[in-house]
This record gives sequence, structure tokens and C-alpha cells, in this order.
Amino acid sequence: MTANNRRILELDALRGFAALAVVLFHFTTRYDQVFGHIATLPASCPWGSYGVDLFLMLSGFVILRSLDRTQHAGDFIVGRFARLYPAYWVAGAITFGVVTLFGLSGQEVSLREAALNSTMLQRLLGARHIDGAYWSLEVELFFYAFAFALHRAGAFRTPRRQHIALALWLFAEAVSMWIMSHGESEAGHSLALRLTSKLQVLLSLRYAHLFTIGILLYRGFCNRNYPPIAWLLLAACWTLQGMADSWAAALGIAMLTAVLYGAVEGRLGWLAARPLAFLGAISYPLYLIHQNVGYVLIRELESLTASPVAAIALAMTFSLAAATGLSLAIERPVQKWIVNRWKNAPLARISRLQPASPGRSESLISAELR
Repeated sequence: MTANNRRILELDALRGFAALAVVLFHFTTRYDQVFGHIATLPASCPWGSYGVDLFLMLSGFVILRSLDRTQHAGDFIVGRFARLYPAYWVAGAITFGVVTLFGLSGQEVSLREAALNSTMLQRLLGARHIDGAYWSLEVELFFYAFAFALHRAGAFRTPRRQHIALALWLFAEAVSMWIMSHGESEAGHSLALRLTSKLQVLLSLRYAHLFTIGILLYRGFCNRNYPPIAWLLLAACWTLQGMADSWAAALGIAMLTAVLYGAVEGRLGWLAARPLAFLGAISYPLYLIHQNVGYVLIRELESLTASPVAAIALAMTFSLAAATGLSLAIERPVQKWIVNRWKNAPLARISRLQPASPGRSESLISAELR
């Protein structure tokens, strides 16, 4: 197995850490902001919000790797669908049922909105999220589509093309950021703001710098080479984070870049330990099921135990158990079933009669890094 085809267990572990960080952030800091714990917590985890940033950086690495390893467009599309939607539908249905049954102030959605959530494009369709954590899934989905289009157009075929494409993408992000920040304070720019807002969604401009970090590290991993232009683009990514958020946040993203670099270069071998790899394996269902269901649990448990620490610990235990169940009962078997059915479908066989792009490897969707 070549380096490019080897499963990188360290990335699985980082995905698990990212999910756990988001859970801690939601159950401590975010819950306190929205609902308020009944007593002051001994510690909080505001830094856990960086878990989503790490997810997006990992997506830049993983999706470009998946595109490189998948020969036919249908294989990539079906593989992504099988990976994302079945677990999402089940977790969304559970979340909607729990919130509808027990209530959660400001988090309830109508049946129509819940139906629109099934597309994963609910914000684009004017509906609220079943669960607040689902906002990032739409971001990921548009990135997949944009990366797929760029890849098929040959934008990543050579290092020079890739660096030009990424530089233009980051420049577009900077321009859109400037338009949105200046347009809000100046009259007569409503049309420009609306157009820019749409482009930010369609071209993944709000988070282009995070996806770019993953893409650059993936190419460096493949080529065993990080040219000076790659480091300049990484510096641009950190700068954009500082402009969009704060320079402290830029430092945080730079540190996460260093961690991700160490993982892909095999310098953090301890991350490949089996418990951490397992946490990575259930990270997606954990992200899907934890927030609003966890909020309901914390509220009910705090009313019984009067201890927010105990309530959070029990909610985390439940979230991990529920994520494990979703992974074993839904995510993995249904993903495997869909991919296997697609391999034998007439449409898939017809699509594989088309000439393959030069330099592509044999289709590997059944073994793609998830």
C-alpha cells in the first residue's frame, strides 16, 4: 500500500479530539450562554469551538485525497452521500423527536423545517437547523461540490496550478470579507452585500483559509515537499483568520496547523492508539447527536442532581454511547450497503466505460479515509 493509500490513524484521532472538544464547548460554555447552568462550573471549555475549525482543516486534506483516489465522478458523489446522509437523517430524527417531546427554548422547529433539514441545505432553503451544530454540514457540502468542480477542471493537477487556484480562492475570501465589513456601515450596498453573501456560501469563501490549510498539507504529504509558496499561502491563511476573528484565533489556527502537520508526517505516533482511533471512528455521529439532545439531558439531570458537573458527565456518557450505537447500527453498515449497491448498479458500470483522467488511481471509495 502506497503512502497515499495508507489510512492515517492519527487523522482519525484528531477528528475524535475535534468532536470531543466541540461537545465540551457546547456542554460547558455554550449551554451556560444560552440556558445557564444552575451553579457555576469549576472549569469551562471556550477553546472547544476550535474543534469545528479543525474539522474543516481535516476536510481539506481528506476530500482532496478522496478525489485523487477516486477515478469516476459517480463514485465520489455516492461515497460522500453514503458517508454523510444516513447517519444524519437518523440523528436528525432523534433530535427532532427529543426536542419536540421535551421542549428546548429557542431550538424547536416545525415539521416543515425538519423535512427541509433532510436536504442538509436548510439555511439555503430558509429553514432553521434541527440542531445548531448542523450549520457546519452545509459548509462542508458546498466545499465538497466546489472542490469536486476544481478537481475535475484540473486546478490541482500540478503544483503550479494548485497554488494559483488556492491563491485566487484566498484572495476572493479577503475581498468578500472586505465587502461584507464595509458594506454593513455604508448605505447603498445592499445588492453587493446580498451577492457577496451568496458567493460566500456557493464558493465556501468564509472558510476557504481553513480548507486550504488541509489541502496544502495533503499535497506536501504526497509530494514529500513543502515549497516556499506553500508556506506563504499557509501564512496567508493564518492572517485571514486573524482578520476574520482575532489574532489570538490566528495563533490558535497556526498551532492546529502544526499539530495537523505533525500528524500527517508521522511525528505524533501516539495518536494512533486504539482508543483514540475509535473515538475518531464515532466522531461524525457524536457531532450529530450530542448538542440539543445533550442540552435536554443536562437540563433534566440538573433539576434532579443539582450538580452541573454530574449532569455534564452523564450527558457526555450518553452522547458517546449513542454515537457508538449510531456508528455500528447505521453509519457503517448502511454506508457499506450503499457503496456496494452502487458498484453493481448499471449506471455505475456505464460511467466506468468513460475514459479515465490521466494519472488517476483505481477507484477506492470502499476504502476511502473517512
